[in-house]
Amino acid sequence: MAAKCSVTLAAMVVAILAVAMAIGSTEATSHLTSWAGPGCSGQTAIAGSCGCSNLQFYDGQEKSYQGQTARLYTETGCAGTSYLVFEDTQACGDFGWRSISIDC
Repeated sequence: MAAKCSVTLAAMVVAILAVAMAIGSTEATSHLTSWAGPGCSGQTAIAGSCGCSNLQFYDGQEKSYQGQTARLYTETGCAGTSYLVFEDTQACGDFGWRSISIDC
């Protein structure tokens, strides 16, 4: 009886660990952090959704590349002139970017 309980308990533990690993292994998505203050300081906001997102702050941006390319745009709503970003990049200062579209 004790051996049967140990096997059942071990099976439950393995099942719980498998579920926990599956939940924790979701792939990271590329995202952009924007800063409100000069020199990439002050408040931050993160745009990380697939598709178009307007930037909240303009005094610095850092693109974290996780496999998804993105385009930065000079106008909100992903309009205006665009720039393709396909790697990690950081720029402190207002370079005119107002929105980002992440390709997922």
